[in-house]
Amino acid sequence: WYQRRVRAVFTAQKYCLRVLFGDREAYLNKFKTCARVRPLENQNLDSKFFKKEHTKPIFKEQGILAVQNLHIYHTYLELFKILKFRAPISLLEGYTCSTRKSILIINQSNPPDNYNTRSTKTWNEITPKLKISDLTMSVACLRSKLKRSLLVNQHNHAPLDWTNKDFDCKLLQF
Repeated sequence: WYQRRVRAVFTAQKYCLRVLFGDREAYLNKFKTCARVRPLENQNLDSKFFKKEHTKPIFKEQGILAVQNLHIYHTYLELFKILKFRAPISLLEGYTCSTRKSILIINQSNPPDNYNTRSTKTWNEITPKLKISDLTMSVACLRSKLKRSLLVNQHNHAPLDWTNKDFDCKLLQF
């Protein structure tokens, strides 16, 4: 159900971006179907008429992260702050650091799909790529590096269509 919810929010996000930043003139011209405005031979409503504007170029132009990448971004930043500042203690107790590599977290699989499990997976995929050996990096530095990397990955694959690779943390490059 989680993926279905995210897809619904992503659809709403794309709709909002079309409304806010879409091509207004093309949208208004689309509905000028009166014979006085558009000659009768141009009144044909083919499949192009019903096609929505691509949103990926709008995301890129405005520098906006898709909701899936926003989830990764905020999950990673919050977990970084929890581990760095050791607070709140109630959340910190839900994570166990590895004894072999102290920067990685051991995945507690009970229950199998909760926030701690998903955030641990995200942490363990991104942290080695960031080459973090301890938690001395500032939050602001991490925030800018992570956002830049997520934006690059989001627009690295297909220029107009959204793919699963656009939201895959394994493909991030720093």
